[in-house]
Order: sequence, then structure tokens, then C-alpha cells
Amino acid sequence: MIFRNIVIGFITKVKPHKHGGSVQTVADSQLLREQILHIVTKIIDKGGEKAVRIRDVCKASKTSPPTIYRLFGNRNGLIMAAQSYRFTLNQTDLIAGFATAVYGAKNKSDFLKIAYQTLNLMFSEKRKNYRSMRTEVLSSAQSNKRLGVEINNAQTVANNIGAQPVRFAQARGWINDDFDPEIYIAWLTGMVNARVIIELNGKHPKSAEWDKIAMRSICAVLGIPEPKKVKGVKN
Repeated sequence: MIFRNIVIGFITKVKPHKHGGSVQTVADSQLLREQILHIVTKIIDKGGEKAVRIRDVCKASKTSPPTIYRLFGNRNGLIMAAQSYRFTLNQTDLIAGFATAVYGAKNKSDFLKIAYQTLNLMFSEKRKNYRSMRTEVLSSAQSNKRLGVEINNAQTVANNIGAQPVRFAQARGWINDDFDPEIYIAWLTGMVNARVIIELNGKHPKSAEWDKIAMRSICAVLGIPEPKKVKGVKN
């Protein structure tokens, strides 16, 4: 939630929203929205969309139905927002962390260390649940046009954010400049999510080989050397 909290922290203008006799700032509304989406995400993870009930969400978030309707319109709007939240969960934070590190890099050597560390994290076993969650949401979006629009919009935002440090590296000659940064981030997201194909039955005995091939492809696009060693693989 680091990236979202940073964005919210920049909001200083107060907008009066009367609900229950109280006045909320824009930042308060954003934080409340995030808290509610976090709760609904847990509900969907356990029981699917059918398990989402307004009264349960209100009880868990200590809010009332009018607040839910003000923020999300209706139950379907709440579910669509929660699915979009699930898709980008920890993705924007990872991108923001990468950007901060890249902007602090002094040379190509620094950048390579950051790139390798980030890629290893993206493909790591501890992020398996996030990959599975995003794939599940994408599957739902195939038959739900509104959700598809929500996911497209969320990914577009992520592409734009991730493209900025990529352009920064391109401008300094650290990586190739013959590809579109926004499309690269979209492609990279797809590459990472595709790891689910070997994770459906637990940890695959050759998962490290998959990582090696994926890393080789990414490095070829960026125009950087492959890491000397990929964890779990004898290069």
C-alpha cells in the first residue's frame, strides 16, 4: 500500500462530504475506500463474488450502506472495484519501489543490480499468490465486459507509472531505447503472470529453468547482460 499512501498523502485540499453528520477530507475517503476494498478482497478470496454482502462489509469496515453506495454506487460496483484492486494488489507498490531505486542509481552497474533484484522478486515463490490472484481476475474479465474495462484502466495506470523509470534508464543509455516503455511494462506483467502455468500443481521441479528462460528474454529486450547466476540453476 506504500504507493497508494504516498499518492493520498499529497492530497491536501478538503472537500466536504456529509455523511452521518461528519465532514471527510478527500484523503479520508480514499483511505476508507482502500480499507473497504481490502475487506472485500478477503471475502472474494474465501468465497468468491457471491459471498460479498453489503451488511457483512459494513460490519467489518464499521461503516453503513450509504457509505458503500456513495463510494461504489452499488454492490456490483463494489465487486468490480475490489476485483480491480485484487489485480493491482502489490503491483503498483513493486513498480514504485523499482522507480525510487532506479532514480537513485548512479550508473549502469547500479541499475543492473536493481533490475536483477526486482526481476528475481517478481518471479519468486513468495509472490505466487499474487500471480494466481491476477490470473483469476483476468479469467473473470473475459466474460465480464465492465470488469475488463476496470482491469484495462488499472493496468494502463501501472504501465504509465512503470514506464517512467524505464525511460529514465533509456535516456542514460543503460538499456535499449528501441521499444515502447508502456508496452514493455504490459508485456512484463504478462510474462510474470504466465508463470502460473507451471504453478497449478504446486512448485514445479523445473521452475528455476522457467525463470532462466524468462530472465533471458527480458534481458534480450532490455539489451543488458543476463545475470551471472539464476537462483536454483547451474548457468
